[in-house]
Amino acid sequence: MKKIIVAFIAVCIVATMALIGVGCTTTAASETTAAAGEAAETTAAAGEAAETTAAPVAGGELKLALVPKVVHPWFDIVNIGAQEMAGILTENTSTKVTVEYIAPATADVAEQNMILQNAAAKQVDGIIIDPLDVDGSSQVFEEIQAMGTLITLFDLAPFDDWTSVCATDVDMVEYELTRLMDLIGGEGKVALMQGFPTAPSHKQRYDLFKKLVPERYPNVELIEGGVDNDDMETARQQAAATIAANPDLVGYLMCDAAGPVGIGQAIKEAGKVGEIQVVGIGEMTSILDLVKEGVLESTVYIYPDMQGSYSVLLHYMNYLGVPVPKMVDLGVTYIDQTNVDQYLDRFTTTG
Repeated sequence: MKKIIVAFIAVCIVATMALIGVGCTTTAASETTAAAGEAAETTAAAGEAAETTAAPVAGGELKLALVPKVVHPWFDIVNIGAQEMAGILTENTSTKVTVEYIAPATADVAEQNMILQNAAAKQVDGIIIDPLDVDGSSQVFEEIQAMGTLITLFDLAPFDDWTSVCATDVDMVEYELTRLMDLIGGEGKVALMQGFPTAPSHKQRYDLFKKLVPERYPNVELIEGGVDNDDMETARQQAAATIAANPDLVGYLMCDAAGPVGIGQAIKEAGKVGEIQVVGIGEMTSILDLVKEGVLESTVYIYPDMQGSYSVLLHYMNYLGVPVPKMVDLGVTYIDQTNVDQYLDRFTTTG
């Protein structure tokens, strides 16, 4: 069903492109709606246009590089969506679309920058990236953009002139925080685990939690719950130490998809399933298994597959010279025991 939905959207947009024609080089304000079990909004503010490069005619080959933060099963799902859309466009248009998935072995800014430079040297037509450190990669971004190669972001809200496909950090934090507070009655000791500290999306979520919890929930004691650096085993170790030092802990918040896996494992090892409430973030198999077991009450679904598919679609639009939006906001929803099996069937990941 998901492939049918994505295929229908792709065909509709391709038909729209044919009506618009090619050759546009700037983005106008736009708003579209997409579905993935729930409505997802694509928004672009007037005057916040994202520039596109001069486009060739339809046909030929569109070569893209997909660069995540690190080798990680959550990014495998992003790649699933990207490859699906590449296949749909190849089958339904006169353009061969290919996506090379290139993941850094470690969460290292220098390694990610090297991958970007190597991809540009191969003369790819576009790069889709979840940056580890915007400031640390800004010079490389600008150099590649100056070559006429479009760079789009995912899993990160847009800023400056960059275009992004994501679920917003505000939505993620709101959903995770609200549901957890409902579970614990808005009181007690809650730990907050950081992700990769310089990753913009992780930092924004962490800062939002730090701001919103004391503002909204004065009866909650928010404590530091470790730094996982987007690594599941590190998250387990950090959570285990936090749980051991805080026997009165009633809840755990996190900022990335490694957090719920490590936190859930630590809760199981401590024999505190049901005592410490957790609402995860992410959809990989290891998270969904913990939801099914009841270790995590639920997890926030942020549509990583659609982050991949819509990123590819934006690059195809740019390739045709069709205006691309500043932002594609996919929204969020919950996965819990009532619907977890359908996602387990779709997303088979390595972790």
